[in-house]
Amino acid sequence: MNISNTGPALFFFANGELLFHGCSLENAENYGDFLNYPFSHFEIWEKNYRHKYFVDFDFYPRGRVVYRKTDDTYLIYYDKCMEPFINEVIAKYAGKKIEIGYDEHYQCHLCNKDYVL
Repeated sequence: MNISNTGPALFFFANGELLFHGCSLENAENYGDFLNYPFSHFEIWEKNYRHKYFVDFDFYPRGRVVYRKTDDTYLIYYDKCMEPFINEVIAKYAGKKIEIGYDEHYQCHLCNKDYVL
């Protein structure tokens, strides 16, 4: 499922597939100087993917895109395991001002030494 309006988003990379969920800026949630996708990784995973993959939402690499209103910039945060595939997310924001970076909050089971199966 790839739902995109090149606004704030969240995404997973599961079994070779980018699972991307985005919304328009108008439908995003205000968070100070930022606009954020209005649902959590957990909510999206439980609704759309738990029945397909049979693992918790934090098993696979994941990330988030937030929009910074002060300078019209999209911030793309992701798990380092997604490095070979992050260009698929970046391409959705072609022509937009972006910043990218790893975020330890989005560690998958391979990156998180404390992950329990």
